[in-house]
Amino acid sequence: MDDCQRQDLSAFPAKRVLLVLTLFLFVNYVDRYALSILLEPIKRDLGLSDTQIGLLTGAAFALLYSTLALPVARLAEHRNRMHVLLGAVLIWSVGTALCGVAGSFFGFFMARMLVGTGESGAIPPAHAIVGDAFTIERRGTALAILSFGGALGTALAPLIAGQLEQRFGWRDTFLVLGLLGLPVGLLLLALVKDPRRGLSEGLANTANPPPMIIVVRRLLRRPAFALLIPAMVALGLAEYSLFLWLPSYLVRMFGHSPAQVGTALSLYQGVPLLVGTLLGGLLSDRLVSRDRRWLAWLPSIACAMVAGSAACVFLAHDYQLALLLLILPSTACGLYLAPAYASIQALAGARSRATASAMLTFAVNLLGLGLGPLLVGGTSDLLHARFGDDSLRYAFFLVPVLYGVATLLFLLSARFLLAGIEEADADSRRD
Repeated sequence: MDDCQRQDLSAFPAKRVLLVLTLFLFVNYVDRYALSILLEPIKRDLGLSDTQIGLLTGAAFALLYSTLALPVARLAEHRNRMHVLLGAVLIWSVGTALCGVAGSFFGFFMARMLVGTGESGAIPPAHAIVGDAFTIERRGTALAILSFGGALGTALAPLIAGQLEQRFGWRDTFLVLGLLGLPVGLLLLALVKDPRRGLSEGLANTANPPPMIIVVRRLLRRPAFALLIPAMVALGLAEYSLFLWLPSYLVRMFGHSPAQVGTALSLYQGVPLLVGTLLGGLLSDRLVSRDRRWLAWLPSIACAMVAGSAACVFLAHDYQLALLLLILPSTACGLYLAPAYASIQALAGARSRATASAMLTFAVNLLGLGLGPLLVGGTSDLLHARFGDDSLRYAFFLVPVLYGVATLLFLLSARFLLAGIEEADADSRRD
């Protein structure tokens, strides 16, 4: 990178943009995961089964969230990505508020679909902006900070929604959460600038991006990328099942209120997740400077840690012990975020970063979010005749198996990672 190119990169307000995007993802994840702590009162008031709850937490959100990710990402490749983010936050905020006025399973399902529609335009453009604003040697930490916003939203969603539900009820809780998007939209307009594509590599090419069919073909021909997709799908199946059903499990198994469980999860699940997310970014940048294959090795190690420790949570018959056992897998869940996302950005050319992220979003959320909570909920209903209220406990043992599959796939991806990054660099220069 020559002096002029370095000056361009150094002049871009990357830290300011990263700060706003982190807040943006915080609100994104609060609105996404607030539902988890409200499931029991919603189930009671609307008379829903566990299978219907699984559909609301999974498929209702994932259907449009996944299918719109690619077209919205292509829009972001051609247009100002900040404008895409602004439209996204406004749409999902309206959807969140409409959840509070739903009077039936169908109405709630449609409102959650609107939330998914808006959130489909959040992560791919945000990741692409970070990919263009930070070099590969600094990208892990930057994506860890960005992921910290999502992890913080995941951590505090049970606490925030639980306290709001206790005071106002679940309906008004959704109305309040829907209002959070308005100040975030104003901050995007005032403070976020879209960097030039390829800025972090010192590229000056401003031509149109290659057609989507070419981008998809290039990416899927890279074994490292092709293996990362099923690895992240397995991880998504496990993670969405764990995060969306765990609050309901603790309420049901141990008889505590949603507010009590939400507060406990923010401490025993949320704080370790935050620590693991930042630690994953710092470790990733340090290790990647020695060997870029750590972008896949670190997620593999983290998934193995979760697979080995998550089952212990569901074997515990004491509430406090279950919470203590949750600390290790929650920390490990944060470790893989930054390196896994950084590997996707590294394997994509500068003109196709949002598309690569959207391909991941499409696969992970259509299958992981769409099927994960439904898989656990449906399994719980099938086992209920035999195990009664313990059926949800046994359904959760699917989670460690899925993390084990992700462990193996990340290891395989690492074998091809260096060649894939070289091909992506060649694409950036050619496009």
